[in-house]
Amino acid sequence: MKFLHGLSCVLFVAACGTSDAAATDGDLDTPSSDQMPSSDQMPSSEPVDVADGGQADQPASSGEIELPGPSLFTGGSSTATVTTSLAGSGLQIEGGLEPASYVLASYLIGTGPMRATAEFTVNPGPGASFTYQLRGTGGGYSSRLLRLERVPGSDDLQAWSTNGPVRCGPLASGQATPVTLSFDGAARTFDVLIAGAPTACTDLTTKVSGPVTGFRVTDESIEGYGGHVEFAGFALVAAP
Repeated sequence: MKFLHGLSCVLFVAACGTSDAAATDGDLDTPSSDQMPSSDQMPSSEPVDVADGGQADQPASSGEIELPGPSLFTGGSSTATVTTSLAGSGLQIEGGLEPASYVLASYLIGTGPMRATAEFTVNPGPGASFTYQLRGTGGGYSSRLLRLERVPGSDDLQAWSTNGPVRCGPLASGQATPVTLSFDGAARTFDVLIAGAPTACTDLTTKVSGPVTGFRVTDESIEGYGGHVEFAGFALVAAP
């Protein structure tokens, strides 16, 4: 199993230990320095650097939301690098497979919209796995984080609905593929598009409550997770 022994954080080029990250987003506690839980136990809040990362201003009622710089937490041999391109803000993850390897990248905004569309382009290496989680405002993990993932041993993208995981469709290795997640926090429903096309993950129900308050990307602390994954074009668009 991938267990996490020791936690460090990186905000762009600055690194710090957990003892330095005193500010949180005010919800649940951050993982302790001697163990970070696996995916289904991970807390839904992370420390916030009020200078470089933190929370963006409250967005307008509709339109693209300005994203803050991410707060990055890494362990073991896993690394994460913030990237920029014509497609927009991105992230490159080199996920280690050995114990104590993980990445947690958190993009937090102020109180956002009840309805929003999340967009990103992902290029996973062969056998690579990752998790993308849209962040709502529910009181617990299952009611706060709407989860998309490519799990070890599969080339499919799957989403977690009220009834459990649903296979959305193939997500090819070595190919940059756009992914769109449309979330309605009032109706508690969502749709997933892969390369602009509808998938089996259409009009699914979720326990996640709006409004949207950001998203996070992880190389999980679960056996088999890791590998090379490139993200580009992170975006959140508020729907009227």
